[in-house]
Amino acid sequence: MNQRTSAPSITNGKIQLSHGAMTYLECGTGKPVVFLHGLQGGAQSWMPQLTALSERFRVIAWDAPGYGGSDPVAGSIDNFAIAALEFITARLSEPAAVVGHSLGGVITLRMASLQPRVMSRIVLSCTHPGHGRQPDAAVSGRYSRRMEELATLPRDEYGRRRARGMLPDDAPAHAVEAVARIASVVRPEGVAAAIRAIESADLRPHLAAISLPALVVTCERDRVVSPERVSPLLELLPDVRHVRLPGLGHAPYYENPERYNAGIMPFLLDQQSALYQHARRHDEKPLSS
Repeated sequence: MNQRTSAPSITNGKIQLSHGAMTYLECGTGKPVVFLHGLQGGAQSWMPQLTALSERFRVIAWDAPGYGGSDPVAGSIDNFAIAALEFITARLSEPAAVVGHSLGGVITLRMASLQPRVMSRIVLSCTHPGHGRQPDAAVSGRYSRRMEELATLPRDEYGRRRARGMLPDDAPAHAVEAVARIASVVRPEGVAAAIRAIESADLRPHLAAISLPALVVTCERDRVVSPERVSPLLELLPDVRHVRLPGLGHAPYYENPERYNAGIMPFLLDQQSALYQHARRHDEKPLSS
């Protein structure tokens, strides 16, 4: 890429949708790429991608319902997916590539099963097809602990705990600080609804019918999403590629944005990219050093 002569201009946007307001960040021109953040994230999670990828793409990062300045929805994966689909169709006149991380990946899978024509391709980053619990079941232990901590801990401490859980112990200090800062401002109503959506979602029955080109990104030191949780994506999606990022944890977009961006860029740029064209399921394509 050519080196920029000045920093890209990032727009803070707000749009009214059927469920209420939606806030987002946007930068660049070209083919659209929409980024959907994880449970402890927000539009700010994608700042390294907004600045770097905007040379080639129109990059848009939403605040999920109940995050940032976005109004909440009730806690089901369908509600989150419908809000995302409405957001894309309201903002764009052409299909978008969608990059979904963790929670955002579960939402992306549901979007792809509901209205695939809204999307051109999907990147599934450190994610899974949902936990498949009954909608009225009690929230599981780790999620209930997070909600208790969110209600009782000082926000700075809550953010630090989430960052320590998402990142390896030797992660760069600037990445830890950024992930902690973003997690410290999540809203309880948004996190609670998102947890319900993740826990009750079971998208395994839909995977074989998703024909969109898909790139699955996994990270060697991800302590949040295990390989067992990812395996249905690699086994059941019909048109799937796999990139494994050695040494990185659950927030690779901030931990090492250069490597993360390099891992997804060929897929976003060209459907016939040689890097992915002949990949088979279960193949792992490590990044070039």
